[in-house]
Amino acid sequence: MSPSQSWTPSRIYNLYRITIATVLLTLFYVSEQRLIGQYMPALFEGTVSGYLLLTLVSSAMDYSERLRKPGFAQPLALVIDVLVLGLVVHANGGLEGGLAVLLLVNVAAGNILLRGRMGFLIAALATLTVMFEQFYFATQTGDKDPFQLTEAGLLGIAFFMVSLIIQQIAERLERSESIAASQRVAIERLEALNRQIVARMRTGVMVFNNEHRILQSNPSADGFFATPMVGQHLPAALVERHQHWRQAPHMAQSPLRVSRQSPQVSARFADLDTGHEDLTLVFLEDTARVAQEAQQMNLASLGRLSATLAHEIRNPLSAISHATELLDEDMEKPEDSHLLGIIRNHVKRVNGIISDVLDLSRRPRSQAARFDVAPVLEEVTASWHQRRIPRERLRLQHRDEGLEVRFDRSQLIQVVDNLIGNAFDHGGADCRVTVAYGRHPQTRLPWISVADNGDGIPEDAAAHLFEPFYTTSDGGNGLGLYVCRQLCQANQATLDYEDAQPGARFVLTCAHPDRQFQ
Repeated sequence: MSPSQSWTPSRIYNLYRITIATVLLTLFYVSEQRLIGQYMPALFEGTVSGYLLLTLVSSAMDYSERLRKPGFAQPLALVIDVLVLGLVVHANGGLEGGLAVLLLVNVAAGNILLRGRMGFLIAALATLTVMFEQFYFATQTGDKDPFQLTEAGLLGIAFFMVSLIIQQIAERLERSESIAASQRVAIERLEALNRQIVARMRTGVMVFNNEHRILQSNPSADGFFATPMVGQHLPAALVERHQHWRQAPHMAQSPLRVSRQSPQVSARFADLDTGHEDLTLVFLEDTARVAQEAQQMNLASLGRLSATLAHEIRNPLSAISHATELLDEDMEKPEDSHLLGIIRNHVKRVNGIISDVLDLSRRPRSQAARFDVAPVLEEVTASWHQRRIPRERLRLQHRDEGLEVRFDRSQLIQVVDNLIGNAFDHGGADCRVTVAYGRHPQTRLPWISVADNGDGIPEDAAAHLFEPFYTTSDGGNGLGLYVCRQLCQANQATLDYEDAQPGARFVLTCAHPDRQFQ
């Protein structure tokens, strides 16, 4: 039984009835001179004793879960209370004994529990009771004016005034309770909605106090740490960022890794004033996922643009190609034939660029899976050896046996193959390429590198390596490295260039294999 169920008005009134009956009996027996009930002791003792027994039985029935009171039980109990108290007043010597004032409590309780006409009926019954007592004792004492009911009349007026006031207050309380109940339902519904929204957010949300103790955390935030965070201390990296935010709230902060398993995340803080304590909100956003979503939007726009351009450009190119074929049939000068060859080559190159752009925009969504990286890299290097690339020019360096990555297998092969091809294309005739893999000692994130001992990349060109259509080669289209980085971002990985001195080195850093992509 809940506390709200235990302390209903009915049960509070039952407790009052038991208390009054006990007090009256105690006062009756405590003194030999009979402080109360001296007018008719036997009637007083029997009435109060019976009333106490009756209230005990009624209270037991009220608290019993098996017994259900009929609808008339409450009004009948209040009528009996008035009649019993009338007998007590009579046995105590009438209104002069002072016990008639207790009828005010009965009237008030009746109007709280019954309301309306039944409440006024209890007041009328109490008024008749005191008027009868006044009339009876006036006649018994030989009062010349037995209808002088001044005291009884005042009590009657008090009974009805109490009834009126109690009912007005009760009605207002009912309206207030109804409004409070509806507001409570609305608040509970809003809280449930907020919990569902926060729980389903892809952004990690945590609430912590001034001691950096985490009080709330949604599943996305727990996913960054691979463990429930409620009750734990805020990680040191976030504590440091929080302190920097306090000092400079408007200063942008660089992404960080909150755990070994997590990708790079951006942390944003906000104060949460509850009125009781100062709390802080931290929002954790996966930068790789944000970049991936931005990439998908860019690809969607690129797809629409490229489809239009392909249609608008390929039609004139087709006409140019057809015209060159017709001119070639009537060509007489060798130099003219050379010029036509240049036109054909450039037409072919433009068509190749259009095809690459269309393929990029139509690229399917990454299907990342966890696998051992060594067999994949061996497969890629073996395919180059089959293209008559000597083993001394391309070698695979093992640094971490059993290294696993989470990546789209076909896309990883595409990235590594493209990086090896770029190394041979730009490294020179005697270029040697080394493919290596391992694990970062601090973050424990897997990495793959493709390095060469060629001439390297000029500093001014290195800043634009991953831009689309940027190339230093006459025959390239400038999409190779751009596509490689896009594929890495789609798999929540990073691709960076490093100056190897001599040569160039590209490092692919993968997400932790235990991290599940969203």
